[in-house]
Amino acid sequence: MERDVRDLLNLYNPHDPLDHAWTIPSPWYFDAGIHELEQQGVFAKTWQVLGRADQVRDKGNFFTADLAGEPIVVARGEDGQLRAFYNVCRHHAAAVVTEAAGCARQFRCPYHGWTYGNDGGLKGMVEFEGVKACAISIARGTVLCR
Repeated sequence: MERDVRDLLNLYNPHDPLDHAWTIPSPWYFDAGIHELEQQGVFAKTWQVLGRADQVRDKGNFFTADLAGEPIVVARGEDGQLRAFYNVCRHHAAAVVTEAAGCARQFRCPYHGWTYGNDGGLKGMVEFEGVKACAISIARGTVLCR
């Protein structure tokens, strides 16, 4: 039986005196409604730590992380800028960076070889020549097909 999120929240009384305090109610650990409430009310509204700057000290250093269910790559670009972007290929939604950490000038999708720079920008698409009715704009990172 699913309970209403309000009912679950009311299982805890933050006004109880400290000597009568308990830990949070057990459903808060596994209820999908509480999880969604935390995602929207806490994680989506505040900065979250993904790692340390020394993990990406040098140009080309990168590491991957998961933030609220979203795959992220944090990388130091060739221009020295620190960036974070989704670890998802625009073509097939595969994880582009499959290692947990390392050093690379570019990342290549394992499915069809789309290549991204360590700045997150689309650099090239392997075996895409000859596809008819498509306009490719690598500068904008888009592929438009009719």
